[in-house]
Amino acid sequence: MNKVKGCFITIIVVFILIVLVFLFTSFLNPGNKDILILGIDEREDSNTFVGLTDTIIIFHIGGPGKKSSLISIPRDTRVNLEGYGWNKINAAYKFGGHDMIKEEVYQLTGINANKVMVVNFRGFKEIINILGGVTITVEEPLHDPLSGADFDPGTYTMNGDQALSFVRCRSTARADFDRVDRQKYFLSELLKQKFNLSIIPKAPQIIEVLNEETESNFSVWDFCSTGFMILFSSKDINWLTIPGTPASIDGISYVVVDENEVRNYLNENLK
Repeated sequence: MNKVKGCFITIIVVFILIVLVFLFTSFLNPGNKDILILGIDEREDSNTFVGLTDTIIIFHIGGPGKKSSLISIPRDTRVNLEGYGWNKINAAYKFGGHDMIKEEVYQLTGINANKVMVVNFRGFKEIINILGGVTITVEEPLHDPLSGADFDPGTYTMNGDQALSFVRCRSTARADFDRVDRQKYFLSELLKQKFNLSIIPKAPQIIEVLNEETESNFSVWDFCSTGFMILFSSKDINWLTIPGTPASIDGISYVVVDENEVRNYLNENLK
């Protein structure tokens, strides 16, 4: 009995030491961390991570106690892709993988996101289900056969399927711009509601899904250290969308942006 008790105490002590190491590392490196989150338009029965990126968000994580930001880049943003000419930015990952999308984001925003995570539909749903759903308030009717969204105004605790339909819906007046706002709102609520100490017992399940259902350049250490940074950062999150103007060029719908205007906007809002 004493041996069992002693073993249990040892495990607890080791766990506490690991937690302290992560915390100590985070506080020794209080600077910001930028993660490029890409949602790929891929069938749920596929796991190839090949295709267009419907969602492009920079998660700008503040240091301990500092405010973080979710920066959306509309998928129709017009960029000149090396070797491919003028395109929508959502084609950058399809043509050139991590390297091309990171470079385009850097040229556009001045933000060098060293870490990239590509999430498919199945991975997104599984993580939401593991976390027990997210409570979301729907402000206007969302009825969209394409995304599967079927919500009247009200408050819902959304499971994985419902959450995916909510963040993919484009059936409102501002179409993709409204969808970008819903995505930022959903992610900020996810962080506020679920990133607390109660998430620690679920971490192994989450990391398993992230390993299997996402494509990233994250190590296990990156997953854990990033999780602790988020855990102890302010949950009062800025929602930002880079400035741009919708335009039709050669019959194709784009969002036209000015790089200097984008960088000035971010410099002002990421202080």
